[in-house]
Amino acid sequence: MLEVRKLTVDFPGVRALDSVSLTFRRGEIHAVIGENGAGKSTLMNVLSGVRGPTQGELLLDGKEVRFRQPYEAIKQGVSMVHQELHLVEDLSVAENIFLGREPMGDRLGISIDRATMHQGAAHFLSLLGSDLDPTRSARELSIADAQFVEIAKCLASKARVLIFDEPTAVLGERDAAKLLSLLKRMRDEGRAILFISHHLEEVVDIANRVSVLRDGKFVAAFERYDGVLRCKDGKPSREDALAHAMVGRPLGELYPTRTPRASAPPRLALNAFGAKGKSSGINLTVAPGEIVGIAGLVGSGRTETMEAIVGLRKSVGEVLLDGKSVQFQSPRQAMSSGVAYVSEDRKGRGLHVSLSSRVNCTLPTLDRFARAAGAVMDIDEERATTDAWIRNLGIRCARPESPISSLSGGNQQKFAIARWLEARPQVLIVDEPTRGVDVGAKAEVYRVLHQLAADGMACIIVSSELPELRGMCDRVVVLRGGRLVGELSRERLESADAEERLIRLASGLSETKVGTL
Repeated sequence: MLEVRKLTVDFPGVRALDSVSLTFRRGEIHAVIGENGAGKSTLMNVLSGVRGPTQGELLLDGKEVRFRQPYEAIKQGVSMVHQELHLVEDLSVAENIFLGREPMGDRLGISIDRATMHQGAAHFLSLLGSDLDPTRSARELSIADAQFVEIAKCLASKARVLIFDEPTAVLGERDAAKLLSLLKRMRDEGRAILFISHHLEEVVDIANRVSVLRDGKFVAAFERYDGVLRCKDGKPSREDALAHAMVGRPLGELYPTRTPRASAPPRLALNAFGAKGKSSGINLTVAPGEIVGIAGLVGSGRTETMEAIVGLRKSVGEVLLDGKSVQFQSPRQAMSSGVAYVSEDRKGRGLHVSLSSRVNCTLPTLDRFARAAGAVMDIDEERATTDAWIRNLGIRCARPESPISSLSGGNQQKFAIARWLEARPQVLIVDEPTRGVDVGAKAEVYRVLHQLAADGMACIIVSSELPELRGMCDRVVVLRGGRLVGELSRERLESADAEERLIRLASGLSETKVGTL
């Protein structure tokens, strides 16, 4: 159905795609995997008309096409759900879903039939298992809900080819499972599904074929037959084989070994704390050198509670830092006291995409680079610091002055973490630390967080990835409906049924009372 031949895309100083040839067939889910910066998103952007190729051909139904803009691709039945959200915040959910395709209420095409539009929006959202109000403003949506609207918008375009760039990255386990089932159903209806994911277990579960990119080149392929994903020689392939093909080397252990730590007074303590209107009654302590995980479904209040700690939301209850009561009015005030927060929304609250990688990396710590009473910035020192983080986290970035917007989503995420690690906080709160990050880079992020904890930093990890919480945390607490409903110790996290326990607590299926399981 859709084919690329010898596709090459050049950016200043970088060849993002190098003579890539691939075929995408109807009735298949074709996964494209690779490390951050391998060229996956660039390929999808060419297929969907976001950018044109430097060289090569794009064929649809055997005929050469060239999409100069996304609207041309959509007209030909090719739609994409981007990793970063593209909703118009001042419009409603329904208006976003039908933007450019609004049902008209008269023959002259002057007035919009809003009743039909709202019914249609509700229908497409229901396919995703969402009961969002079609009249609700997009500005009010959580990231997960906004992602559902993006996918519903794609369904409404009646696309024959659907391209998904990390569609489950912002979703919890339950919502991700619903979406993967939906992809299978759309495949069975005869659509071609193109799928980028760093969750290799998802790829093994649903992909009919897998293409691996490395440094902009096609390097390996896997195909499913007899119900099993297999490599070229026919051997069954699991996540480790895909990861090896992505990075070109064995990965070894993903999670560092956690070692027992000496008992110490809490660095951070929450007493009957919560985000006003979103959570309440949360009692939690985090000691120096401890990594505490926060689990919960979308809407459980995880993110809102963390935002309230650093002053992004109004709070109730008390925060203690080294035994002293504090109440932060802003993240900057929190940082001045040694508490850093890495947001799940890297573009909304994490990075300034119009600025360079250097500026993004050093912005929270500019005072450290100021000279002559703040009149001059030591740009050379800024560059050296940025270069050090590029090496430390394996960030694919041509140079520190490269605009952050030119980097892949995963490399942007690593900068979002690096900028706060550079601030050397005493307490680090990280919301979805490896969202959009490939498996090799995950190991680098985990190594850095583990080392910082070993050096005495108190760390809170909010994550929808249960294996991540199990592998990284000394203990995990679970939120549901804005309340803390349970906790798993390190010993329990190592048990075979740990993830099931977390899911049951998060979903309300467990009868276990609050406390350590």
